[in-house]
This record gives sequence, structure tokens and C-alpha cells, in this order.
Amino acid sequence: MKPLIGITTELQPDTLEGQGTFSNTLLTGYSEALALAGCLPVALPLARPDTVRETLSRLDGLILSGGMDIPVEVLGEAPHPSLEPMQPERWPSECLWLETALEMGKPVLGICLGMQVMAVTAGARMILDIATQRPGSISHTEWPQRLRHEVIVEEGTRLASFAPALRVETTSSHHQAIVDVPKGYRLAATAPDGVIEAIEMPDRPFVIGVQWHAERTPTPPDWVLVGFARACEGT
Repeated sequence: MKPLIGITTELQPDTLEGQGTFSNTLLTGYSEALALAGCLPVALPLARPDTVRETLSRLDGLILSGGMDIPVEVLGEAPHPSLEPMQPERWPSECLWLETALEMGKPVLGICLGMQVMAVTAGARMILDIATQRPGSISHTEWPQRLRHEVIVEEGTRLASFAPALRVETTSSHHQAIVDVPKGYRLAATAPDGVIEAIEMPDRPFVIGVQWHAERTPTPPDWVLVGFARACEGT
């Protein structure tokens, strides 16, 4: 049976009957890429404390999807001109999905913002804008183009156990990055300029965050999503 995967969604301001509300949105690339990797994708709403555990009990894995920036209030940082923060309601929802999935032992994959959520909730600091705060770094985003750059996977990691090689090309679209690997995680991959591109929990079967967009690979099925699917098959 194909694993059922929940994917967190972005919030878009909307209006219904003259009242302010939100729409849950998810780029179709996620569901299409997961289907090609052998999964059944499900878009998730905002997490609710009274239903999050029951929802996750019916899922085989969780993906924390990409999106806007983490609010600076969460990071304890001064605002940066390049910031485009997520809707405030999304942050506690992402945290609740993640924390509950970890408590339940579910496989978790963080993509771009999703990796940053994993890292920040564990105590990592953030580079708010790579271009201005890490001069000399390679380009990590050229929106709306599909930027590709090399990533170096750390030998001996869980990520390396299913990667096609230790040097791989990835699809990149991020202007922020984490400064350090937080407690409970280990380094899994870096860009050639030293920017952290993947982290993982070494004591879990599959809790991995990747800074790149695995769902946008030009040659699907993507190896990260296939590895994630295989891990979810056993839950």
C-alpha cells in the first residue's frame, strides 16, 4: 500500500462574505512529485491541538513544506529589508505538526522553510539574508528561475545512505539559511560555500531537513522523496 503523506500548507489572506479569512494553498509540484515517488499526498490545514494527533495517526509521514520567512519575533532578530514573513498563524501550526510527529515517531521531511522550522525549534540561529550577511556566497535563489547548484552530502549520514552520490545537483530557492546545526541534529550536507543544506536526527529512522526543493527536480522521481517514501512504507 502506498504511504499516505501529509504536507503542511501556506496561508493566503482571503475574504469570505466580507470577512477576513485565509486560504490554505500548496503548489501542485508537491503532490505531483510525491505521487511520482510512490506516495499518496494530503494537504494539511492549520494544526489544531484537539485533532493533530488523530490526524497524524492516520498518516505515514509528514512533510513541512516551503514558504515565506520565519517571523523575526520568533528569531529575536531585528527586521531585515529582504524579509517576507509568513502569516503569524502558520508558525505555531508548523511547530505543532512537527512536535507531535516527533513525539509519535513519524518520518519527517522538511523542505526549505521546513528545514528552517526544524532547526529553529531546536535552537538554531538564522542568516536572515545570505547575499548581504554572507558576502562571497554562491547564489542560492534566482526566483522565478529554477536555480541549480551543487550540494555536498556528508559521508556516513542517513542522507548519504540513499543519495545517488556524495555530490549532487539540487534545485535551490532560498535567501536565508541556518547558522549552526542545533542540538539533536547533525550536519548532513553543505553547499560549496559552506552554507548548511541538510540536517538530520541521527537517532531517528527518518527525520531529515533539506534546504533545497526536492519537489522541483527536473528529472523526477526525486531521490530524496523516494528515500522518504521508502521510510514511510514501514510505519
